[in-house]
Amino acid sequence: MLVVITIHGIGFQQAPSSLAAPDGYADALHEGLRRHLGDLLGDDPTRIAAGGRGPVYTQSNYPPLTHATEPGLRRLGSWTPSGSVDVTGVPLAGAGTQVAHVALVYSGLESQQGDLAALHDLAVLADPSLASYATLGGLGHMLISDLEALRLHPTISGAPGASLQPRMETVHHRGLVDRLLHRPDDPLPAAPPAEAQGDGATGVLRTVEDDVAAYVTSNEHRERVRMFLRDAVSRILARPDVEGAVINGHSNGTVMGFDLIAALSPPSAPAVRALITAGSPLRKYSDLLQWGGDAGSLRLITGGWTNLWDPLDPVADPLGPPSTWKRGEPIPEGGGPGMFVVHDPETGAETAMPVSDLQVDNVRDSTGGGLRAHNYWDNDAFCAAAASVISGALR
Repeated sequence: MLVVITIHGIGFQQAPSSLAAPDGYADALHEGLRRHLGDLLGDDPTRIAAGGRGPVYTQSNYPPLTHATEPGLRRLGSWTPSGSVDVTGVPLAGAGTQVAHVALVYSGLESQQGDLAALHDLAVLADPSLASYATLGGLGHMLISDLEALRLHPTISGAPGASLQPRMETVHHRGLVDRLLHRPDDPLPAAPPAEAQGDGATGVLRTVEDDVAAYVTSNEHRERVRMFLRDAVSRILARPDVEGAVINGHSNGTVMGFDLIAALSPPSAPAVRALITAGSPLRKYSDLLQWGGDAGSLRLITGGWTNLWDPLDPVADPLGPPSTWKRGEPIPEGGGPGMFVVHDPETGAETAMPVSDLQVDNVRDSTGGGLRAHNYWDNDAFCAAAASVISGALR
């Protein structure tokens, strides 16, 4: 069985309100993939038994907002003393299914509200590197495109799409002023109601900004997320009923998927048969934040890397052009060799990690509201491309 492992940004990870409810963050994506994969794609058997369907959800903290991690991860199987995974009673899909779908929910690891201190730190890191990311004309064009993306977001529906819905259940995140004026054990104030946090395009963009700022500036948050992802994916790959995996990331989830694969051990990495990224800020991380371009164990995956991007998406960039390319310059024919590199462990020789860029038009083709230019999973063109990658990863 092949497992599609889906990762979104922390501010968008909403688990279903019940096993039968279709309101999980990856449920609409699952249905979009089903249109193209048909019977190849299986549903979570526990949700089927409850009268619903959709992917398996695995939460980093369960019950939510506690420090208990094993109850959520146990849904993927339990480690045994011998290092194998016991999958008794925790099937990922029905018997005979070729493709299962697992959506990871790590939002319980760090509550999210706007943190001006984190955003300030992010700006300080990025400002000196703007010239390496884009030309002056490219920066101007990006600004115009960003404003156009906000202008074009639909106002009739008045709500983000099902796959780009800022999560509603959240607790207060201590910003700089909170941390200075209150002791760590002081009770937290109640989170503002969802409608006060912003909706539509600006609410989605604010959620993305908070998500990125937390991951970049908080090492504790970043490492907690990475540890959860490593444990979850290690359990999936160690299951006796799993032959391989496709990592599917959106927005800041693409950074986490990249980090995950880059750090996989050489025996584990070949089990990853493809990487799908959509709306990825990886070029911004590399150019503006000096995160580098070493792709590590990505050299060992047995399939390709497909990146989908929309020119109006303020988060996304093409990843196929080389690291020397700047926004505002013509995109090389064929996409270029890729902006990340891998190294031969024997000789140290450096080669480019190829990335296949696919340009989509989310404003035209996506459903729902919010920042539609950043809404890939509700775009059937994305679902068709992702399903093609998944089908190609089957053996």
